[in-house]
Amino acid sequence: MHRPAKLFSFCLLLVLGASASPAAAEERPFHGSVEATWDDIFEAFGPDGATFEGGGPVTHMGNTTQTGILYLSSEANAQGLYPGHGSVTITAANGDEVTFDYEGLLDPLTGEGTGTFTFTGGTGRFAGATGGGTFDAFIDLSLPTDQPMSVTLDGTINY
Repeated sequence: MHRPAKLFSFCLLLVLGASASPAAAEERPFHGSVEATWDDIFEAFGPDGATFEGGGPVTHMGNTTQTGILYLSSEANAQGLYPGHGSVTITAANGDEVTFDYEGLLDPLTGEGTGTFTFTGGTGRFAGATGGGTFDAFIDLSLPTDQPMSVTLDGTINY
């Protein structure tokens, strides 16, 4: 083979080899219905935030346990809603985990929290998980501590 033909063959192999990457993560629907209890949601206004524990059915994971933390702004926005953010870990029965960060708004009159979440990774088959979606939460703010909460998660997950 002549030198230009060898160079062309070498370049072709490089291009073909670079495009033969592992299969990309598949985008799948993600849905969860969670029941949880806050330790004291009002601690979310402090520097340590408020934590919750709970669980429920989640697609791709079965019945799960979940833990999370929330930090709320001490200042309401112009609509009277409190901006907040936090993180959640969802654990499947087999121990695989998926994590996400979220941000949203809490209505102090109704106890409804709405916003978005973004997956930040996980373990087991969820290692490197990406995607995200929306959440809708209802918290019983009439109780001083141990406030129950129900949450619906809807979005997509890639793993």
